[in-house]
Amino acid sequence: MTAPKQTIWPLEAHTRAKHEILKRYLQAWMVILSQGRFPEILYIDGFAGPGEYAGGEAGSPMIALDTALGYKPPLTAKVHFLFVEERADRADHLRGLIAQRSLPSNFSVVVEGGATFEAAFTKLYPSFIRNGRLMPTFAFIDPFGWTGAPFSLVKRILAQRSCEVFVNFMYEEINRFISHPDQIDNFDGFFGTEEWRRCASASDPRTRNRCLHDLYLRQLGTSADYVRSFEMSNARDVTDYFLFYATNELLGLKKMKEAMWKADESGEFRFSDATDPNQLVLFEKAPNFPTLQARIVTKFSGRQVSVGDIERFSVVETAFRETHYKGILKTLEQSGRLNVIEPAPSRRIGTFGDPAMLLRFT
Repeated sequence: MTAPKQTIWPLEAHTRAKHEILKRYLQAWMVILSQGRFPEILYIDGFAGPGEYAGGEAGSPMIALDTALGYKPPLTAKVHFLFVEERADRADHLRGLIAQRSLPSNFSVVVEGGATFEAAFTKLYPSFIRNGRLMPTFAFIDPFGWTGAPFSLVKRILAQRSCEVFVNFMYEEINRFISHPDQIDNFDGFFGTEEWRRCASASDPRTRNRCLHDLYLRQLGTSADYVRSFEMSNARDVTDYFLFYATNELLGLKKMKEAMWKADESGEFRFSDATDPNQLVLFEKAPNFPTLQARIVTKFSGRQVSVGDIERFSVVETAFRETHYKGILKTLEQSGRLNVIEPAPSRRIGTFGDPAMLLRFT
């Protein structure tokens, strides 16, 4: 998508899909952290925009703010919002929308206009430090292209525990300018390495696509325990963008997958897990259970493992959710391909509620 020049612009299909995923994830993230052990949390929108679209649809900052306002019972933690928008007219429009909301005393909203994401975050970073560490943070980094979102900043956020990033990797724009001689320094900063230059030299479009994707995935993996990518393809089966999610919390990964699997498809874009090129899985209303079954059987055939081992494998190493594997285990047990070791007398066949339960695949 070419960066719009006007203050507000029409909502496009790919943005609507992205915002649906963001909303569903924040519905879980905010309540888990704010009602848990953290007295303060921070939501960052590094490229906030004006807060709404030409048709009146909410933009990402208002989606985040309204999600937080909508909780019943209300959130109890101090919730900080940092909305950064480089264009002053869009920042002013966003401030006007926020002024229409009645904010509780535990909400703090800062709109930084006329500054880049990097400059604003660097300036305000000390105010978000508690006991020497950045407070639990979710950073939504959604540039129109690749400038203004250096990997050094992403790495700085992920270096802190309970901090996560959700990055829109605008592949179509990146691919279009990847060989432009004026953008070398910008791409060095965006990827945090010069390795992208090897990808740019690939003549085959699919090879270049995968090379750039895998490079950014590896870079995130140097700072986060769990990284997954999601590909958004249009009706022509062309990659529009990748969404990269990185976290150090397994629960966060579970909730992001839940958001992806529950996001309503517009029909104009296809969602798929792109983390493993050999295991592409389309997010549809009915998961492809035979694919997950094949992976589980291949991984654990002939071994003794716990239910918890299978759940972790499903969540961390596949595109599927933690709710998807139990039906597969039930089918395998009923067919005699899975045995439960020392089952409890009261256990019903086909139930796997105890993560410590030991199983053996025949």
